[in-house]
Amino acid sequence: MKKQISATLAAALIATVILPGQSFALIPPLPPPPSIIPGGGGGAGGAGGAGGIIGVAGFLVIYDLIRRTSCSGDFLHLGGPGFTTPTKVTDPILTPPRCVPIIRKHRALRAKG
Repeated sequence: MKKQISATLAAALIATVILPGQSFALIPPLPPPPSIIPGGGGGAGGAGGAGGIIGVAGFLVIYDLIRRTSCSGDFLHLGGPGFTTPTKVTDPILTPPRCVPIIRKHRALRAKG
């Protein structure tokens, strides 16, 4: 039994030392990657552009709602009906509120004497 184990180990040792080479590999080696990756319409650029357009449109909608429902006014000076032009009865818009300025009364300084 010892002779069979010794012969098997010797054969395995010889097979691992002498035989390994690329000709005995089961998986062929992979070719090197190309140095220039060809461009293609992957869709990431389109998704980024669409996301940017949606973001700007969302910002403008929120800004318009804020300036028409609060007394903040048109702080970006974009104008529009109710801010730079008078509104008409037929305009389907939300008219800006008429905010009354808050006037604080201060005590007048008087000269002593």
